[in-house]
Amino acid sequence: MEPSKLSRLNCLFEKAVANNAKLLEKRELNALYNEFINDGRDHKASNTVEFPIKSRLTAG
Repeated sequence: MEPSKLSRLNCLFEKAVANNAKLLEKRELNALYNEFINDGRDHKASNTVEFPIKSRLTAG
């Protein structure tokens, strides 16, 4: 992550902890935090398994 974005993330985080962040700043913080977390990770498809509806069992 770029140093300028990391610095902005830190600034917004401190504002949020002090409960002084505005709504737009909270959204920006969320976006920067997600970028920080995903930085350097491989972007793989979701590994969620979806089961066919017909195979569901019901308690009867």
